Amino acid sequence: MKLKDVIFESKVMLAEEKLRMKIPSDIKKIHKAFKKNKKQLFVVGGAVRDAILGKSPKDFDLTTDAKPDEVIDIAKKNKFKVGDEVGKSFGVVIVNGHEIATFRKDIGKGRRPDSVDFTDIKGDVERRDLTINALFYDIDKQTIVDLVGGIEDLRKGQIRTVGKAEERFDEDPLRKLRALRFAGTIGGKMHTDTFNALKENPDLSGVAAERIRDEFVKGIKKAKSTKYYLTLCKDTKILPFILPGLNLNLKFIDNNDAVIQVATLLLKNNYNTVENKLKGLKYTNQEVQDVSFLLKLDKFNPTDIYIMKSLQKNTSLTKSQIDDWSTITGNSDVKKVWDFKLSVTSKEIIDMGFKGKEIGDKMKELETTKYLGN
Repeated sequence: MKLKDVIFESKVMLAEEKLRMKIPSDIKKIHKAFKKNKKQLFVVGGAVRDAILGKSPKDFDLTTDAKPDEVIDIAKKNKFKVGDEVGKSFGVVIVNGHEIATFRKDIGKGRRPDSVDFTDIKGDVERRDLTINALFYDIDKQTIVDLVGGIEDLRKGQIRTVGKAEERFDEDPLRKLRALRFAGTIGGKMHTDTFNALKENPDLSGVAAERIRDEFVKGIKKAKSTKYYLTLCKDTKILPFILPGLNLNLKFIDNNDAVIQVATLLLKNNYNTVENKLKGLKYTNQEVQDVSFLLKLDKFNPTDIYIMKSLQKNTSLTKSQIDDWSTITGNSDVKKVWDFKLSVTSKEIIDMGFKGKEIGDKMKELETTKYLGN
C-alpha cells in the first residue's frame, strides 16, 4: 500500500486498499484468543508506521481493551507464556515475549508514570508522543485506525506531536529528542507548533544521561542526512543540552558514524576535557577512547608516535573511519600515524646497554626518528 492509497473519513482514517501487514504467527494466535474472549487487540506504534513506509517491522507492540488481569487470564487459558508481571500495575503484560498494553492514560510525568487510569482507544492515543507513532492496526479488518492524522503527517513527511506539543514535551522531555530523531529518519520537517515548542524550551533537565546519549546516537545512526538532523538540533537550540559544557563545532558533515560525528562536534575541545565530559554523559568507555584518540590524532606531535601507537591498540576504530577523519580534519598525518608500524623491540635496546627507564625512553626516541624519516 502506498500513502496515496489512504483516504480519510472524518478523524478516523482507514486504508482504501487494505494494509496487509505480515503478522507473526504467534501474534495471530494471541489475537484469535482475544477475539474469542470478545476483546480487542491492535498492533500499535512503530510497526504500523514502518509498514506504511514500506519497511519490515522488527518489533510488534500490542494494545488492548482487556485489563491486565484479563490479559493474564486469556494467556493462561491458551497456554501462552506470561512474562514477569512487574509492569502489570502500569497496564503492561508480556505474553509470548510480546508487550501487551491495556488502553490507558498516564498519571504523572516522565518515562515511568506514577500510576495509570485504564481508558478506551481514544484516551490511549492522547498519551502518545507523535502522530506517526499513534497509529493502530486492526488485524481482522487489515485497516489502520488513525485518530490524530498520523497517516497524513507521514504523507507530508511531517513530525507533529499528539495534542499540544508543550504538554507532550513536559510529560517527558526526551520526546524532544525523539521528535528530532524521527524528523531526521524520515528526512521530514517538523510541524510549526512542534518546532516552536521545542525551540522555546529545549531543556532536558530530569532526563537521565544514558537516555539522552542513546537517543542522540540513534538519531545520528538513523538519519537520512546527519547534516540535516544536526541542523535541526542546532536550530531548536537543543545541542548544548545534549553535549553540555563543551565548545561545539557547528560545521556539520553527512556521516552516520556516531563516533566520527561526536568527535567532529567536539573538535574545538581539549581531549582531556572531552574524556571527562563524555564519561559523565554516560558514553561507553569504548566511545570515549575512540573519540579521544581521534582528537589526539588531529593534534598529533611526532614525538608522541610511540604513545599514540600504544593507544591505538585500545581503540575499535577502522581504517575507513581513519580515512574519514583525515578528510574531515584535512590532516594527512592522520593516515600516516595510523599506518605506521612500531618495530623497535626492548631486547634490541637492552642489547645496546640501556637499563630501566632508559629502555622506554630510547624506544620512543628511535621510533620517533624512524617516523620522521618516513
